[in-house]
Amino acid sequence: MRRSVCVVILLFCTHTIWAGTLYVPSPYNTIQSAIDNAINGDSVVVSPGLYLENIDFKGKSITVCSTDPNDPNIVAATIINGSSPPDPNFGSAVLFRTGEDANSVLSGFTITGGTGSWLVVAWDFDRIYWNRCGGGVLCYNMSAPTITKNVFTANIAGQGGGIYVYGNPVDINNPVDPPVHVCPVITDNTFIENSAVVEHGFTPPDTNYPADDHGDGGAIVCFQGVDALISGNIIAGNHARYYGGGIHLRQWSNGLVSENEIIDNNSALGAGVHITYSSRPTIRDNLIKGNVAGSLGGGGIYVYYLSQPLIEQNIITNNSSMNAAGIAVYYTSAGTVRDNLIFANNAGAGIRITGSYPTIAYNTIASNYKNGIECTSNSYPLIAGNIIASNGTGYGIRVEPNNTPVIKYNDIWNNAAGTTGPAIPDQTGLNGNISVDPCFVNPDANNFHIDPNSPCVNAGDPNFSPATGQADIDGEERIFNDVVDMGADEMITNPFDLNSDGVVDYSELAALADEWLLTGPDLQADFNNNQTVDWFDFTLLANQWFWYAGWYE
Repeated sequence: MRRSVCVVILLFCTHTIWAGTLYVPSPYNTIQSAIDNAINGDSVVVSPGLYLENIDFKGKSITVCSTDPNDPNIVAATIINGSSPPDPNFGSAVLFRTGEDANSVLSGFTITGGTGSWLVVAWDFDRIYWNRCGGGVLCYNMSAPTITKNVFTANIAGQGGGIYVYGNPVDINNPVDPPVHVCPVITDNTFIENSAVVEHGFTPPDTNYPADDHGDGGAIVCFQGVDALISGNIIAGNHARYYGGGIHLRQWSNGLVSENEIIDNNSALGAGVHITYSSRPTIRDNLIKGNVAGSLGGGGIYVYYLSQPLIEQNIITNNSSMNAAGIAVYYTSAGTVRDNLIFANNAGAGIRITGSYPTIAYNTIASNYKNGIECTSNSYPLIAGNIIASNGTGYGIRVEPNNTPVIKYNDIWNNAAGTTGPAIPDQTGLNGNISVDPCFVNPDANNFHIDPNSPCVNAGDPNFSPATGQADIDGEERIFNDVVDMGADEMITNPFDLNSDGVVDYSELAALADEWLLTGPDLQADFNNNQTVDWFDFTLLANQWFWYAGWYE
């Protein structure tokens, strides 16, 4: 028995020692041949060149990368082109289909020409269809790899032009939250001009199930129990025929979408991000700009069907749709929209709520084309602590009949049709609501921070307590003084900023020089309060040198 244990240990150690680096194109002339010969822990390093391949990780915990994933020139020159697959049913440029985890890494390639692979997918909890999935990358069978520092361009599929991740294939007759979620990592990639379309020209391999490609998720799809980390990506100019021009999150898909640039994507609805079917992701600190949805709504973000996302600290601007240019919350959805800057969205409202009950709190909603917020079809949201100002042709908050929002501690000012209406009266002076100029620093230059003299300072709900980790649009603490400020920006000052211009600079140094070595009370440069302006004060000032307020211009 002891000898057997020793043999096992020896084999394990030998396996570890053998792990190393395999190089393409020499001695391995294809990426797939190197993967086939790799063992767990190995790296496959690929030199610049065009590789007309469709590769499969085959369940291996390996890194497949270019020679320098941090060099954009190397990434641009190291190309996996999946346009000529040996089996046309599997046209994804890269496959993860054997339970790969985060130790399976794809990094530093330009991935193009992928046409997706046929996959049997359970839709809407109870229907099974063939879908053509994952033009660039397809992940299924509980695979959750790391995909980082790649460029996805000109890939096409029925679902997920760039990447498609299919999570837990739960019992479709038992529609409950899946017991296991997969957590792929999708970071620091660029997605440009990928497409999810219906007329892709491919036929399923058999007729067991009908095909039903919607054309969803131009760049990324996370479908059924996928809690992805989607962070630091550029997602620009992608197209979906129907849902989610940029990102489509469906069926219990949660995770974190953060610090991405989601720009100029288009689809019928949810052109930037589409969230649906009981999904609860966090959408944080993204730039969501210039996305165009059709008349169904949600130019920036669309939330649908029992979903409860947390949408916070995003800049949502210049998106277009007649039904909610910024954010749409539809069909018995809830969640929280807080600490966002939602401005200058086109054709529709900043936020539209239909048959739902989200919390809309401490946002700045300004200069949108239509109404600031719209409440329709038996909605009862909480609308609290927002600045809703200078929205174009409509009300600050438009409330149609049979809607019962709670509206408190908002500044609703200078909206074309008035503060609130037509189904409720003006709320000014009620429940802490005001209607005064919020004193933005420079709205003409898109600086919607409030200045120190704003009436919105310390004007929020005096009983407000921030959630754990909650911050304002600049990532600063949500309560600076005793009471929270209205809007997305908490106006933070610094005692070393003697002239309150938002920066500690030469003005403060000049004030210190004017009082140098003076003694007595009430010296403004006596920062340590010892009634003398001296080197101690200079040192304290130096530690704050060029501090900038969030609202500084």
